[in-house]
Amino acid sequence: MNGKIYYAGTGGELVRNHHKTVHRDMSHGILKRGVYEFDEDGVLIPGTYQKPKNKKRVFFRKLRLTKKKRVYLIGTVAAMLLFAVGVSAIKLRDHAPSRQIQIDSVVTAESNQSVPLIELPPEGELVWLCSPAMQAVYEGKISLEDAVKTSGSPYRPYVFRYRLPEGNKAELKLSGQVYELPRNRTELEINNLETDRTYHYSVTVTNANLEETYSGTFRTADTNRFITFTGVRNTRDIGGYETIYGKRVREGVLIRGGEIDGLVEPTYFLENPEEVEAFGFRTDLDLRFADLFSGNYISRLGKGVRHSFYTSPSYGGIFAKGNYSTIKRIFTDLADANNYPMYLHCTYGADRTGTIVFLLQGVLGVSAEDMDFEYGLTGFFVNGYEYADNLDSVHNGLAGYPGETINEQIEYYLTEIVGVPQEDLDSIRKIFLE
Repeated sequence: MNGKIYYAGTGGELVRNHHKTVHRDMSHGILKRGVYEFDEDGVLIPGTYQKPKNKKRVFFRKLRLTKKKRVYLIGTVAAMLLFAVGVSAIKLRDHAPSRQIQIDSVVTAESNQSVPLIELPPEGELVWLCSPAMQAVYEGKISLEDAVKTSGSPYRPYVFRYRLPEGNKAELKLSGQVYELPRNRTELEINNLETDRTYHYSVTVTNANLEETYSGTFRTADTNRFITFTGVRNTRDIGGYETIYGKRVREGVLIRGGEIDGLVEPTYFLENPEEVEAFGFRTDLDLRFADLFSGNYISRLGKGVRHSFYTSPSYGGIFAKGNYSTIKRIFTDLADANNYPMYLHCTYGADRTGTIVFLLQGVLGVSAEDMDFEYGLTGFFVNGYEYADNLDSVHNGLAGYPGETINEQIEYYLTEIVGVPQEDLDSIRKIFLE
């Protein structure tokens, strides 16, 4: 159609955002048998052809039939072929079809089998990547203080639920990763997905004689993005917030958390560095004291990750003149786009981390209410919700500076008191805001 090739399934629905196995009798001679990839608009992507997997062919010995039996057999086969052609609904064309193709429709599953080879999650389901208590907070049913009292982690993985009949194998392709779906299970946990995002996935199912690809979507709820790294505590993405200026803070730019090397708390140790590889961290911004480690320190995030100790102040300490140079150094590094993605932490991810993130979110335009909420989430891991009372010293100190909002007061404090150049704050906003 219009010089482009689409794959239209039953009901005129297009295959989009995944690979599709095209059989010879589906292509009307336009494409040879094989696997092709279609983009988000349903258009075949040139150069994505893959040879089909070799299938075991079964050859039958020639049957010695009488002429009467041969005529009967040929007639039966011809009748079956005519019936199959009559009911076939899958067509592949490179010109305008006889009926309108629904370009904007969402594909659920494509298969020419009367019985699906796998049962998949409901199409377009809403997924909550948080605990039931936090879900109740977002739905306005309970307060954050009440949720913290449950003493459970706010994190929940995405659980991909499926049912795979015996004899079949399946692979899930999601967000550039490939996962094998175990035959003896009905669900697979996937960690650290982004929030408020529609995910497209594909599942390829194979058995002895057939390979089929199905596709689907789900959407993650608009919540904080809680992160899990084995052995590390209090980790989450600072993105996802809507600002008072109508913009949104990007996810995946800065992850905050506790220490990852066990220097202060031996149990706070990143057990599996492979878990952080997908984040692509470039910088380990370590707010702990510079005299904590002497020698050639190598970040647990990887040898190529830039690391520095900052000896950062917290709470009312940010207003001590002797700490201004440290705050300026931190925000100079936050303004460098080459330092991202970044992991920012102290020991517990609470005091020093909470204070710096508070100032950073103020620069980005996050509301005072959301800044306090972000800080309060640490209550799940450290000292309970009353820990948020420590922010009073920051609020009181900023109140002495000009500005109608806390965001304006933070900007005045950083530029006029600490000496952070205005262009650094502008760079930070460019890095973080969508």
